[in-house]
Amino acid sequence: MNLTVLLGLLTAVSYGAADFFAAIASRRIKVVVVTAAASFSGLMLLLLLSPFMGASFSADTFFWGFTAGLFSVVALLALYASLAIGPISIVSPLGALVSAIVPALIGVGFLGENFNALGWLAIAIALLAVVLVGFIPGEHVEKPKLKALLLAILAGSAIGLAVSSLAQSPHDSGIGPIILMRATAAIGLTIIATVVFFRKRSLVAEAFYSDQSSNSASASTPSKLDVKIWLTVAMAGFLDAAANILFTLASRTGSLTVVGVLTALYPLGTILLARIILKEHVARIQQVGIALTLVASTLLAVA
Repeated sequence: MNLTVLLGLLTAVSYGAADFFAAIASRRIKVVVVTAAASFSGLMLLLLLSPFMGASFSADTFFWGFTAGLFSVVALLALYASLAIGPISIVSPLGALVSAIVPALIGVGFLGENFNALGWLAIAIALLAVVLVGFIPGEHVEKPKLKALLLAILAGSAIGLAVSSLAQSPHDSGIGPIILMRATAAIGLTIIATVVFFRKRSLVAEAFYSDQSSNSASASTPSKLDVKIWLTVAMAGFLDAAANILFTLASRTGSLTVVGVLTALYPLGTILLARIILKEHVARIQQVGIALTLVASTLLAVA
């Protein structure tokens, strides 16, 4: 398989796996706290890896890393806001689709990327797979509100701009731009998390722990609960940082359009872990999406 395609798929799986662990942690802790803490844990991993992978910080590196960090903050806030309004079965694949289209537009429109007929067919199949893999079927799908749709589009656009900014960083900068992106996101999210915390300072437990933890928390001691939670948060941060590295490597070896489309398949990682760990059922429409992912990846590898 083409190296760019392989790295793109690994990026998607890593991002999806990070979302899986973040979702598990968010059952106990407020989402904004999870994302801030995960950003810091990922940053720590990147700093540990920097002597081995290299990291330079030129003016261009600072610009693109900082820009990617700002977009990632907007992306996370808009994404979780859209999912909170729902329905998830519509806003989730919409956001993923937009996050694939934005890098493609940048790659084709501004970077001069072009493909033969087989390549365009593969990209079209991959975009369809993005929608099907991210779709969460339900018996009754409610009509989405305009606000939810706009937030999903904003989230997808910000994700696409974040990864595109990362891809524009100097190729000889190592993981420097990723470190800057994570640091920007961690600081921004921490500020937001702090504001959320102190707005409810009279109800500290409510501000820190989500309502869903009230029943299960009593079954575990606070120390055991905290250890499990923070290990889960750390895993989410590590996987997200790994995905950032994989995406950067992929974008430096091939087309931003291809890597962006494959990265948008990130629900694939979440689905696989949910199936393996939680024994959740994979819907037929998602199975079709996974099959199309393999078809598109094969076509992209030979296009």
